[in-house]
Amino acid sequence: MHRQRGISLIELMIAMLIGLVITGAVIQVFLSSKATFSMQGNMSRLQENGRFALQYLAAQARPAGVGMGIRMPEEQICIVASAADPADWARLNRPVWGKRSTGAAGDLGLSGTDEVYLFSNDDCNAFLTDTEVLEPGKNANVKVTAYCPSMRQNQVVMIADMEKAVLIRITNSPAANAPNPTLAHSAGTNSKTAECGGFKFSDITFQSPARVIGFEHKAFYVAATARNGSNGQPVRALFVRDTVSGVAEEVVEGVEAMRVRYGVALAGRDAVQQYMTAAEVEAANRWGDVRTLGFELLLVADGKTSGAEAQSLTFDGAAVVADGRLRQVYRTVVALRNRIE
Repeated sequence: MHRQRGISLIELMIAMLIGLVITGAVIQVFLSSKATFSMQGNMSRLQENGRFALQYLAAQARPAGVGMGIRMPEEQICIVASAADPADWARLNRPVWGKRSTGAAGDLGLSGTDEVYLFSNDDCNAFLTDTEVLEPGKNANVKVTAYCPSMRQNQVVMIADMEKAVLIRITNSPAANAPNPTLAHSAGTNSKTAECGGFKFSDITFQSPARVIGFEHKAFYVAATARNGSNGQPVRALFVRDTVSGVAEEVVEGVEAMRVRYGVALAGRDAVQQYMTAAEVEAANRWGDVRTLGFELLLVADGKTSGAEAQSLTFDGAAVVADGRLRQVYRTVVALRNRIE
């Protein structure tokens, strides 16, 4: 009979060493695959969020101002809501406005980020009912054919036909379910002798159909979401706020900052002459000459990503500090259709 013998200690140690080498190689491959998967996943989410944010902003910005300007000289517009001052229409009629948030009271965005406001009519199919006349010198009540969300107390609406227009501020709370809602406006700002475009306010009548136009104002900004990411950092997002209703909605998370440049043309022309910041446009009083908007967004992924410590990015002309989170910059330019002939 042959004697059976086990493996020696040396053979066991060699086998264990080989096993450890193989296990180490498998673990290394796993870790490398995990890092690659994490990098690809974060980059994919950044791309998806960045593209969606740009497409959303572009879709909202292109029609800004549509239907607000009824192509009338300002002198043909009576601003009843503001003591018959036609200059108020110039401020109301601008399709876009913006500013840099400083964190002051009333600012919506985080300090150092841009806020952009887009204006248009509410696209509601409402008209003045037949035989209605605005009567100055008393609280006037006008009936309209339909209720629109913009018909809220203290909001401004325009009543216009092909020859003239009047802006009134609603002083009541119109009934949303009424077949012909009533809009009331105070007599305190009316002027019986005011003349706009050659007609006296005291003689206002409208050719049928006279449209009732409400205004929709939306603000876009970057703010905190009250959520924290996987590493405990506060999560920021792009928000949109209806300034009429005051309701704010989160559009897409991961937007860390937003910059907006305004393409300004020479008065009466369409070709953009230069791009300016909101402060520069405001200082030069050039909001009426804005033809395009240049959006720049800085997006950040949730959590640390291997290799992101060495990432080099430039946002708004300055280097972005790397902190181990993956970031990407997205840019687009949007033309305002209502300001380009």
